[in-house]
Amino acid sequence: MKIFISHSSKNVKFGQAIVDLLLAVGVSSNQIIFTSNDAFGIPTGQNIFDWLKEKITEKPHVIYLLSPEYYSSVACLNEMGAAWIIENKHTIIFTPEFKSSSPEFQNGALDPREMGFKINNLDRIIQFIESLKVDFNISVNPVLVNQKIRKFIEEVNSFEPTKELRTIPHIDLRTIPHISNVHVNKLDEKKTENEIVIEPLKKVVDPQTNSNQLNKFLRDLQDGKLKDEEIILLQYISDTARYKLGVGWKSAGEIENVKTWEDINSLNSKLSSNYEDIMRRYDFRKLTEVSEVTSSNNPREVILIPELREQILDLPEYILPYIQEVIEKNQKADVIWSFEQKKEDFPF
Repeated sequence: MKIFISHSSKNVKFGQAIVDLLLAVGVSSNQIIFTSNDAFGIPTGQNIFDWLKEKITEKPHVIYLLSPEYYSSVACLNEMGAAWIIENKHTIIFTPEFKSSSPEFQNGALDPREMGFKINNLDRIIQFIESLKVDFNISVNPVLVNQKIRKFIEEVNSFEPTKELRTIPHIDLRTIPHISNVHVNKLDEKKTENEIVIEPLKKVVDPQTNSNQLNKFLRDLQDGKLKDEEIILLQYISDTARYKLGVGWKSAGEIENVKTWEDINSLNSKLSSNYEDIMRRYDFRKLTEVSEVTSSNNPREVILIPELREQILDLPEYILPYIQEVIEKNQKADVIWSFEQKKEDFPF
């Protein structure tokens, strides 16, 4: 049996901590599937979707690492649905800020009556490691195991909370030069007097971004000036982590990957049908750079500019609704994931 860690790429630090704990207590490295680390993820040259489908059908022990970011990712929810149908055993672990009372969890595929636990709950982590002894060669040295678990708890407790959930100390923004594009809500009566809420205005551009091209691209996205396909490509790159994209004669292979992704996410073929045109648009906007050429010096692969790669790893909150709106608009009305269907109704 293998252990498959289903997680959002934005929670990679928690996922890697789980991997390190599993290795420390005796689980073999070839028994762990963790796609955010190349050592435990998708081998070079493999099709990401086919490889994941194959691994899921092997009935692994699935660890669902649930978080707000997990439930905001279409790719994660599809992965959950596929794993839920096939998996043999599973464990539900919450990141520290995730609430099990959230509507997403209460109405999702996983049974909310089943006991999940916070990743920094010492007693429950001890019980979890103990339960793995049925299928894995966990160390029989209790001192070593306890030491590794306590080190794990210390590590996850040291992680910074996600930006959106941090408590921001009360600051008079008018005393700070060069602060713009924000407004301050009046203090909520239920909040303490040293807390304040800072929200971005509806249309802003990240001041940390140094690229004029990227700033213009984000402005055009918010102003509705982009084609749907240009926005859908962003989601494709974010879901698949494919920052290098085939062009020229390699376009055909990339289009096949896009078609598979569209099918998994119940999307129409707008991106795959217009892929080459969209890549030309990204080139015109100077959002890509040539990373590989043919013997005739023609581009066959491009990579996103560094600024855009960094943005896609952690898309700004004010951008997400615009992307989600386009994704929902281009989803097929007659092909929708339904967690209520019986398992035998699914093809794998």
